[in-house]
Formats: sequence, structure tokens, C-alpha cells
Amino acid sequence: MEKKEWVSIWFGNFSGNSIGEYVDLGYDDNGESIPSQFFKDFNIDMDETDEDTIEKAVYNNNSNEIHLLLGGCSYEEVIIPKIQENCNITKAYNAVILIYNFEYNNNINSAGDFDFISTLKYE
Repeated sequence: MEKKEWVSIWFGNFSGNSIGEYVDLGYDDNGESIPSQFFKDFNIDMDETDEDTIEKAVYNNNSNEIHLLLGGCSYEEVIIPKIQENCNITKAYNAVILIYNFEYNNNINSAGDFDFISTLKYE
């Protein structure tokens, strides 16, 4: 659900052409927005998010180092220590998706090659 000052985080292994195609909303012939595969996979209501608050990245190498996966994200100085304190990541990933001002309800922990990691307050 939409919640100011919260961020929801997913790590994954992405091998497609464009993570944008997986995450970004699409539009039908009438200009109505349609949910992306990511939104469908994790049962996220696109009306509870703002496209401008989504960050995503794909890296050349897999890692289980949180500071490498989240380095450069908005509010990294707050997010990285909190994730390191609360999550033990043992699997290696090459992609990250963050949705700011959104608290994921954790209905689905994993879908496809992505795993929900955490929701936390970033401010």
C-alpha cells in the first residue's frame, strides 16, 4: 500500500532484454495504463504506486553483498545499514527493484527470478 517514507525492495536475477519491460507500466490502445509483469507477479495494485518512485538496476555480475546491490540508490545511507542489520542475504543476485513510498504487504515472497527482501522506513 502507498505509505510515505517507506521503501519496498526486491532482489533478482534478470536475464531479459530490459528490466524496464519487466517493471514499467504499459498502456493499451486507449491510453489506459496496464500493470507490468512484475506488478502481476507480486500482486501489486499499480494504483498504489507512482512510476516516478521506482528505481531498478541490473548489474553485470551477481553478488550477495548488499552494499554492492543497493549502492547508488536513493537514501542508500539509510537503506543499506538497515538491510544489513535485518537481512542475511545468502543468494547472489544481479538486479534490484525499489519502490519508494510503498509498503509491500509481503503476500508473495518470490516470483520468477525475483525475491521480496524487505520493506523499511527510509526517512
